[in-house]
Amino acid sequence: MNRNQITCIVLLALVLTGLGAFTILTYNGLVSSKLAADNKWAAIQVQYERKIELIPQLVDLVENYTEYEEDTLTAITELRTQWLNLNGSPTEQANVSTQLNLALNTLFVAISENYPTLYASTLYQELFDEITGTENRITMAKLDYNDAVTAYNTALQTFPGSVIGGMFGLETMPLYLGG
Repeated sequence: MNRNQITCIVLLALVLTGLGAFTILTYNGLVSSKLAADNKWAAIQVQYERKIELIPQLVDLVENYTEYEEDTLTAITELRTQWLNLNGSPTEQANVSTQLNLALNTLFVAISENYPTLYASTLYQELFDEITGTENRITMAKLDYNDAVTAYNTALQTFPGSVIGGMFGLETMPLYLGG
């Protein structure tokens, strides 16, 4: 082999090595971003599970005081069961969560207006504060999730992520919209 052929082979090897390293770094960055978004999604689910676990306590407490809010309590219980049976997709959980929040708000308004003894109860107030605090944490977790998904989707849809992501079949993630 002459000197020019060796130089061409070395340059080609360096270019291929550089492209390989670039591909690996870009892919790893995309995977890291996706895992960060998945982690943020898990944080939302943890808070929802906390809220879902509080609902039976609320239903038991309210049932002892009221007989007129039975339809609302039934709806809340059914929505809780529906949420527990979901496959974990952000869209489905957003829809059920919105319905659950509406039912809970209806119940809370009815209690404050129609059952002053229950509304004044320390146990009810503590449970109400737990549910409200959990809902606030859910809201913050949703914002964090959407930030992480936006960062991932941006990296995936811009060059060079669009090329590398396409090569490895990476797909955009949905934002958490709604409830």
